[in-house]
Amino acid sequence: MRHETPFFRGSELPRLLVLVAVLVVGLGLFWRYARQRPRPVAPTVRVEGHPKAIEPDRSPAFEGVTDRTPMSLRDNAAYALLLERARDRTPEELAEDARRDILITHLWERPEHYRGVPIHLDGTALRVLRYESKLSRTGWLYEAWIDTPDSRRFPYVCVFESPPQGFPIGPNLSERVVFNGYFLKIMKYEATDVARGAPLLVGRIGWDPSQSTDAIQPGSASTLQWTLILLALMFVVTAGRWIASLGRLTRRGDRATTQSSTLTDEIDPATLEEWVQQAGEADDGPAQDLPESTEPRA
Repeated sequence: MRHETPFFRGSELPRLLVLVAVLVVGLGLFWRYARQRPRPVAPTVRVEGHPKAIEPDRSPAFEGVTDRTPMSLRDNAAYALLLERARDRTPEELAEDARRDILITHLWERPEHYRGVPIHLDGTALRVLRYESKLSRTGWLYEAWIDTPDSRRFPYVCVFESPPQGFPIGPNLSERVVFNGYFLKIMKYEATDVARGAPLLVGRIGWDPSQSTDAIQPGSASTLQWTLILLALMFVVTAGRWIASLGRLTRRGDRATTQSSTLTDEIDPATLEEWVQQAGEADDGPAQDLPESTEPRA
């Protein structure tokens, strides 16, 4: 009787499953790492004497500003005032006065204490929008959503009038920028999952084309694609060779099983009846003459 030999014997199946799991997890981690946006290093702030006291702007234009609410007509007076201040100052002057020791934690916990204070940001512009506005002298305002090392999932919303020449606009960017602007409020906005808040600043943006991700990593998407294809091909070749080797071992075991005899307790009924008849015919044959005694005669 022939016994079927299983394709997977011993630890072959667990090893194959482990190989597949390693491939899936590895490709997922590689894809996630490759798709991460470049995050700038947080600027180091060193203690040099006593810092200048923080003084919020107490102009009448800020009296109607309310935090953790969407932008409304009540914010227009302060909004226009900060646009005018940023317009009247050069980027160098604004950068010199901007505070580098104020983080998103300060603004989130006590926004009224930092109203109108100039703040310096060094981060990555994830999205840049352009829209018409009567508050701008050019008729256009730009809005950049900037991620910084301390902001995590809560980017800054930075408004400016004059973008650098060639500055990109779009919903999915990754541009290294600096921004110096006046803090207005914590603005409420609707995200895809829940309502969130973001610090809103009005000022000037700086951008160096040589620091653009397109300039630093040309063809990064194509490189990523071909790298993933190469990894997939390596896995297919390795798995194919492993499965072929396992198949040869399985066929060799089948041949050895076929050539060897196997004992069994089952007998075909016809064969059994034929054997009984042959045994009976052998018993009915002539009896042989045997001597009466085995003792020798005298």
